[in-house]
Amino acid sequence: MSWVSIEREKCEECGLCSSVCVRCFSKKDERTEAFANEDNCNLCGHCVAICPTQAIVHHRMDMKAFIDLDDRDKIEKEPFLKFLQRRRTHRNFLAKEISREVMETLFDACRLAPTGSNVQNVEILILRDRKKIEKLIDLTVDYYRKLMPRVEKKVERFKMGGKPIPPDLQWAWDRSRRYVTLLKILDSGGDPIFRGAHTILIFHSTPHTSTPKDNSVIAAHTLALTAMTMGLETCYIGLFEAAYKNHPPVAKELNLPAGHEVFSVLVLGYPKFKFLRAVDRRPLKVAWA
Repeated sequence: MSWVSIEREKCEECGLCSSVCVRCFSKKDERTEAFANEDNCNLCGHCVAICPTQAIVHHRMDMKAFIDLDDRDKIEKEPFLKFLQRRRTHRNFLAKEISREVMETLFDACRLAPTGSNVQNVEILILRDRKKIEKLIDLTVDYYRKLMPRVEKKVERFKMGGKPIPPDLQWAWDRSRRYVTLLKILDSGGDPIFRGAHTILIFHSTPHTSTPKDNSVIAAHTLALTAMTMGLETCYIGLFEAAYKNHPPVAKELNLPAGHEVFSVLVLGYPKFKFLRAVDRRPLKVAWA
């Protein structure tokens, strides 16, 4: 039995459903037929969303979720571009808790983010336990503490041999010399990883899926932009993501579901400071082929 059915009394045979989804619809003798199943339907819902007469019924999806869209809610170009100009990376937050109601709104927006092949399998781990956060900070800094001498040793071997330093090692060396700051901040009682934020969001999924990194980053950025509309700001934490992948004690302490990996990390909070101006950005390099 097809996951999708067509209510014939409503169908005007406009062909829009078969145009947006050739895998689940076909037209024969001027009659549209649906043959959606687990082999060809990825639950995108395009067939229901595009039908002008509401003749399409998807039996594996919540039909109440297909609400009508109002063109009056359309966001105009200029206000949207100005909104994007307001986005800044924040590294200073107030000691103010984010309510569960606010978090639920953010998660509801996050689930609307697109995923490769519509897998919809991004998950979020919310860290708020201060002891656990502090343990993860210590383990992450410990990773960089051990990384610096290893990178320097590799560089010295190339130098002593009179060989040019490979680009990837040169990059790692340039970066590692900046990690000294992490140690100084931690030793002075600060938080060099999560910047003192009370809420850390770990976006994770199985790596054996369609575009896991893209899925997580898009989900994180959807949440980050939504957070701006609610007076919240964010910062991506690549330092922790790298430590998770390369330092087993970090992964053990985080304790994600079996087979899952971290693909994006976001700290969230009420900003301590307010930026008053947009900033300069380099022109984007674009090539027309």
